[in-house]
Amino acid sequence: MLDYIGLRNFKAFEQVEIELGALTLLSGLNGSGKSTILQALGLLRQSFDARFLLEGSLALNGDLVELGTGRDVLYQGFETPEITVELGQRVDESDRVYRWCAPASSDADVLPCVAMPEKGALPLLDLFAHGFQFLRADRITPAVTFPKSQNAVRQQLFLGARGEFTAHFLLEFGEQMATAEIVRSADEPKAVSLIAQVNAWMQEFSPGVRVEPASVPMTDLVRLVFSYRGEGAAYGDVLRPTNVGFGLTHALPVVTACLAAQPGTLLIVENPEAQLHPRGQSTIGRLLALTAANGVQVIVETHSDHVLNGIRLGVKDGLLAPEHARLHFFSRQRGKPSGYETPLLGSDGRLSYWPIGFFDQWERSLDRLLD
Repeated sequence: MLDYIGLRNFKAFEQVEIELGALTLLSGLNGSGKSTILQALGLLRQSFDARFLLEGSLALNGDLVELGTGRDVLYQGFETPEITVELGQRVDESDRVYRWCAPASSDADVLPCVAMPEKGALPLLDLFAHGFQFLRADRITPAVTFPKSQNAVRQQLFLGARGEFTAHFLLEFGEQMATAEIVRSADEPKAVSLIAQVNAWMQEFSPGVRVEPASVPMTDLVRLVFSYRGEGAAYGDVLRPTNVGFGLTHALPVVTACLAAQPGTLLIVENPEAQLHPRGQSTIGRLLALTAANGVQVIVETHSDHVLNGIRLGVKDGLLAPEHARLHFFSRQRGKPSGYETPLLGSDGRLSYWPIGFFDQWERSLDRLLD
């Protein structure tokens, strides 16, 4: 597991070190730096996948993140035009530090490193391990068909950065893959298969719904078929994803990633709450907490107080130990680098304090309404 990430001269940060837990929640105003943390991790992983990292370079543009050129990633107030990404891992009461430093040439999109870890150290990190997931905010939307990828799905167990291979993943592993007991829906605790648990959790977003993948013959495409339970036990006519709204399709990769994740892997999710009703957002927070309790390291960026509260309730219910959660709130003053605060989470789900701006807009608006 990664215990912290450090950045220097990277986008919004002059210098910062962020502690990571089994579950790390990043929040804050737009442009405050929370996405930068995820982008730095995506940068390392896509550079590793494309073999740039093993050769000593950082690839700024790829499947996970598209950062532009050196001038785009360099902190505006830099003293030395060089970016640094550092990962820390605590092992046997000592720190193992992995550092990549690269001059940020203004018009280059591949940056050669002047300092980097030894090649043999890389496989020790979950970031570079099999089963890694990185789900961007711009995930799949309803469509008639979705692509297959034999390499991403069968070899890497990867859903795609936008979740575009989720349908193929469910087609391949929906019946074969068993889910861990801790992440199973309370309404279907005896259902073991991945597809059964996906459908059990999807009920939280839209009661009665069922989703199934179906191969399109003679193509490299997969259909997603939605249906709803009728008055009896049977499900009704199948529906196109385009006729059931954005929320179900948008949430499907997040639910699938959580249920399929194996202990010792890393799951990164941007805006898991997108297109979901508040109850569904809270459900996603609870599922993320359960996933972390299953031994998966989860890093999530969110603007939703409902996701936060779903996690808090999971802690209060004893599903996740409070010391395994990190809640970071990022802010930025005009003309200054970004900073952050970290309120602590107690076993009762309460926070040690509420930073100004940390999911407090409801109270602020209510005060004005009652004034």
